[in-house]
Amino acid sequence: MIDLHTYILPEMENGPKSQGELLQMAEALVKHGITKVVATPKYEGPASNYKSAVALANEYLQNASLSLTILPGQKVTASNHMTLFHQDFYRMTINENEKYMYLAIPQDMEIEVLENISYELQLKGVIPVLNEPECHPLFVDNPANLYKLVKNGAVVQLSAQSMIGNNGSKAKRVGYQFVDYGLAHVIASGVNRENYQQYGLQKAYSAVSKKYGNSKLYHFMENAEAIASGKAIYKQEPERIKKTKFLGIF
Repeated sequence: MIDLHTYILPEMENGPKSQGELLQMAEALVKHGITKVVATPKYEGPASNYKSAVALANEYLQNASLSLTILPGQKVTASNHMTLFHQDFYRMTINENEKYMYLAIPQDMEIEVLENISYELQLKGVIPVLNEPECHPLFVDNPANLYKLVKNGAVVQLSAQSMIGNNGSKAKRVGYQFVDYGLAHVIASGVNRENYQQYGLQKAYSAVSKKYGNSKLYHFMENAEAIASGKAIYKQEPERIKKTKFLGIF
């Protein structure tokens, strides 16, 4: 099983502070059935340094006989000043597959700017993966914004913590509503050095299976594998959410 969104690289954003802590974190994930993870810190340094960090972390895991593989990835902050044409652009894609890119959306982001970024990325053949929109006011307050992005090709990643209620009841309610309306495609943990002992992806999958059945669960799990491999994912036709129903007022 793969987790697409983790902070597992030592000494990077929210990651382990040491080799020992990395091994403890990896062991906890392996116990939950995870075999591959994508490391997704925000990183702006040289590409060679990042590749070396991934290679070294994998070497630590192999030497410790832990059956976990770290794949390269980054969470790129959406902004007016994104440089989409420099030579290292594709190494910012998930697993460097030149197909999918994680987008972190600032709290003050305007939808018009985000729509333009999504459009420009897809012109280059890269599909944006929107990071945890169920926690963002741009989509919570106006779900039509998410509908437009998904309708035009964006992919949505929900937080496992939202699906099990650890990000608050509102994020949980909104997350499930995004699933109901075809506005969510994959679930990932965002696990870091502070919360790996309460790892939530397996719990989120169990909750999805209980509510929707195994078919929906398999779609989420298979989509995670497809994104890491740079393949097409399963997407149901998205629907608009009526505002009167969005927060559970029927």
